[in-house]
Amino acid sequence: MLAGVLSASIIVIPEEIDMMFYTTGAESAAIDKKTIEEIGIPQMVLMERAALALAEETARLIKGKKILAVCEGGNNGGDGVCCARILHEWGYQADVFYIGGLRKTSEAFRNQCEIAEKCGVKILYNSSVKDNSADDNKTESEDNLYAELSEIIDDYDAVIDAVFGVGLSRNVQGVQAEVIEVINASKAARPELTVIACDIPSGISTESGKVLGTAVKADLTVTFGFTKLGMLFGDGREFSGRIITRDIGFPAIASEEVQVRHYGFDISDVRRLLPIRHADANKGSFGKLLLVAGNSEISGAAVIAGQAAFRAGAGLVKIFTDRANRDIIGAAVPEALLTCYEMSGIDGLGNTEGNSEFYDMVSNAVKWSTAVAIGPGLGTDESAVRLLEMVLDAAHWYYKPVVIDADAINIISAERELLKKYLIEKEKSKDTDGSSESEWRLKEARMIITPHMLEMARLIREDGEEVKAALGRIADNRFEVAKSVSNEYNVISVLKDARTVVSDGSDSFYINTNGNSGMAKGGSGDSLTGIIGSLLAQGMKPYDAARVGVFIHGAAGDKAAERCGQIGMTATDLNDSITDIMN
Repeated sequence: MLAGVLSASIIVIPEEIDMMFYTTGAESAAIDKKTIEEIGIPQMVLMERAALALAEETARLIKGKKILAVCEGGNNGGDGVCCARILHEWGYQADVFYIGGLRKTSEAFRNQCEIAEKCGVKILYNSSVKDNSADDNKTESEDNLYAELSEIIDDYDAVIDAVFGVGLSRNVQGVQAEVIEVINASKAARPELTVIACDIPSGISTESGKVLGTAVKADLTVTFGFTKLGMLFGDGREFSGRIITRDIGFPAIASEEVQVRHYGFDISDVRRLLPIRHADANKGSFGKLLLVAGNSEISGAAVIAGQAAFRAGAGLVKIFTDRANRDIIGAAVPEALLTCYEMSGIDGLGNTEGNSEFYDMVSNAVKWSTAVAIGPGLGTDESAVRLLEMVLDAAHWYYKPVVIDADAINIISAERELLKKYLIEKEKSKDTDGSSESEWRLKEARMIITPHMLEMARLIREDGEEVKAALGRIADNRFEVAKSVSNEYNVISVLKDARTVVSDGSDSFYINTNGNSGMAKGGSGDSLTGIIGSLLAQGMKPYDAARVGVFIHGAAGDKAAERCGQIGMTATDLNDSITDIMN
């Protein structure tokens, strides 16, 4: 169990949750080093186990019997050579192509080459390298490499990419870049060729998922111990193909002492966090969500969010919306309570008369609830701004948790003081003797914001900065952006993207890895708002509600895709699948 990975100062995960961790290159190297140097498990033992896992997955995947491991002289190459030897022992024609472009090779690689040759594995040396032995001094020439390797690969059913591993931090150049281009060109010319990456596709940044000059496009990546962070984002997600993570024997103590900052859940983690539903409960036991959504021209967002809230378990949902939506929402979500307003009621709030009556309507609705969700289909005109401010004011007064989405975020992007006014609450703490007030500290965040990338870009955009530039900053460092926003406004940030990131402002980040491209449809975000709002209403803490809500949303999307297909599925299909996940 790895729940203790984070240091005591930044642990935010319940001890009973056994999560999946996603490591950077530095974290992977630290775990590897601690395992070998401090605990004493030999590097060759780890390499044998990694190679065995790679061999097993290769044998499961490929149809043919001829496999070429393309290896460079580091430890990743050692894994590849060892894998070829194991496959050779199993009866495959498993050969090695040694690039030989490094000036210094690892001891483990040299040992694996020696063992492999004694076992009869054929090692093909790059003829463009002058000295073709696996020693520490190499010079390279690329004149004939492309044609030579292309011709060799043509004779094989599968290629194992063991060129570079998690330690790569520079752009791939020279002979290694040419080898990668040959592998990709061979795959393009012969789609039936299977390409399997060892630990991570060569050329993919372990930290960001960016292509470092060039990178192998794999059908399958077999990664060891932990999924690597860069395989989840950007080009890394596409280039990795299907990802299989295999245990190779890293002891729990090694990973617990390394501060792995990125993690995810599986369904068992979610089950442990969901509220218990007692047999003698009533509808009030399962929370009362106030959903402030829709305007005179938009009703669908309120419908989708309301349906999602019920399917995620809320006992009561009250939709606070424009009177124009009464009939539509009443027919589409008959279980919901409705409180409808006239636009003139909001428009009159700038005057001295009429303020009290409308504010009392808002205040009473918030007081009734156990949580509030606001934003879907709200609009961004002056009436919507005033309504948002009243809802946040009442939620602040009655100490209600709130999830803020869609148009509400767009309003706040233009009037950021709304977040600072209502979402930051500080209280003074006293000295240990209780005699004096010495410092300020932030109270626990009660608000959740759920921006997609463009909404977040609007929220963080600096004066004079183009939205496109702000988007680039998020893409380059989404974790620190989410953390910064969470700390600036004392909120839980749910940064929605193909891989959604949740931050509470600490040094750890939840990454959601389920979901699919079929969810990139209008209404999907409204569904997420309903789910998170429902979980808040049922009493979950905001950080738990955000993480679990994102997981349920993605899992329901995957279930909908199974039933309807990614191309044709809609947000309504997603909502219909929520009960499959909850049950």
